[in-house]
Amino acid sequence: MQEMKSPHMVDWAITGRCNLSCRHCRGVPEGELPTERARSLIAEIAELKPGWVLVEGGEPLLRQDLFELLALMREKGLEVHLTTNGVLLTPRIIAALKPLGVRVAVSIDGAAEATYQSIRGIDSFGEVVAATRDLAQEGLLSAIDFTVLKRNYREIPGVFTLAASIGAPKITLIGLKPCRDYSEELLSPQEYQAAIRLTCRAAQETGVEFFFDEPYFWATVKELGLSARKPRDGAGVVISSTSACALGDYLFIESTGEVKPCSFAPLVLGNVNERPLGEIWSEMLASPFLKRLKDPESRTGYCRDCRYLADCMGCRSRTFVLTGDWFAADPACPLQPG
Repeated sequence: MQEMKSPHMVDWAITGRCNLSCRHCRGVPEGELPTERARSLIAEIAELKPGWVLVEGGEPLLRQDLFELLALMREKGLEVHLTTNGVLLTPRIIAALKPLGVRVAVSIDGAAEATYQSIRGIDSFGEVVAATRDLAQEGLLSAIDFTVLKRNYREIPGVFTLAASIGAPKITLIGLKPCRDYSEELLSPQEYQAAIRLTCRAAQETGVEFFFDEPYFWATVKELGLSARKPRDGAGVVISSTSACALGDYLFIESTGEVKPCSFAPLVLGNVNERPLGEIWSEMLASPFLKRLKDPESRTGYCRDCRYLADCMGCRSRTFVLTGDWFAADPACPLQPG
């Protein structure tokens, strides 16, 4: 019998609690799995042999048994990455994380304090930058996460300069996905082109590595003749085998136990409170709908004739939210005609 394919990663919103109310929050349902179910779920995740586990929230540092669960993940041999808004990071927390082998990404969505505050709704820019620098000095910092919005994309060069001063090994630029202020903050195709140009130039000037989490990034780089380097192997939360939309190649576990094929997809596959994770993953791999969705021939509109289609596929979750059609062309694509 052929061995079952492993997910690229498992993205787990380990708690729905959060201490902030950010403009780009996707909206996390309240709740979290009880400790015992969380422990058994970790064993199920380990059986699937994902490339890594991304622990997020909400704000994961608000979960009381977090360190117990992280220790169990280490015991199971899982590579773990924790993403945090950084507000709760203290020397004591950093010291507790160090022996657990966890790599930490901190979200900093602006190079200017005023921009950061307008997005995060809290005056903690200086404290978060200082804590991120402490993480870097302890060798725990994997990346600065920067969600690209209308209000902050012009600060991309400044964020690269900030990352270099902190000693961050990488910046992960995350294209805005469906959220409560989506239509107000989503970049136009022309603004996405500008953001990609700014990113490539800033990376060259600062030497800071980056990963631009949009399926059309490399297609745009090629089409515009820009210069960019892919992150090194082992650079953390990066799917190196493909640049295309990763929907259906990994698992997202919501704080309530719901399982989805993408963190932002309005499509529930099952719930770990009712069924084992391995069973849900196996059924997802066999899903006729998801197989069709991952087939380039299923695309419509300008995507259908794009020479970069197989390498991109467009963001399926964003496309569905904006058009109501899973198979339509991605409305945010910077390479669309006109």
